[in-house]
Amino acid sequence: MNAAGKIENILWPNDLSNCSEEALPHVLSLAKQYGAAVHVLYVAEDLSRHDPWYGGFNASHIKKIINWEMKKAKERLQEFCQSGLEGFVGYSKKIEVGDPARVILDFIDKYSIDMVVMCRRGKKNNFAMGGVSQKIVENSPVPVVITPSAKHLEK
Repeated sequence: MNAAGKIENILWPNDLSNCSEEALPHVLSLAKQYGAAVHVLYVAEDLSRHDPWYGGFNASHIKKIINWEMKKAKERLQEFCQSGLEGFVGYSKKIEVGDPARVILDFIDKYSIDMVVMCRRGKKNNFAMGGVSQKIVENSPVPVVITPSAKHLEK
């Protein structure tokens, strides 16, 4: 929350998974309740920051992969926003490259985010709470709302 205790900016980190899409009703409900703007953020993993598993990475190949992912993410994020945020005036989209948790935490500070709403699980979907979600909950300077995935509710 900002200094006046108001929620004016909500961050919806979105990895383009079904779980992220399932968080949208919560994002919209909170945004309407508080009259807040929604910031949609997709973070492409920076593959070059990983140690090489089977020898050195070819930098141009990594760049091609990241460029392809950015192009596809832009298209998919546009679809998400057109279908889910149609008619909602106060939203913005951003695509970044880096460590997802670090980029999200930096985004909170840079854009004066007052609340984060994100899904419990990410693309990897291995545990009850994804690694990025866990890092955000543990390190966020603002309230974080974690939404369950439909898959989690089935258990």
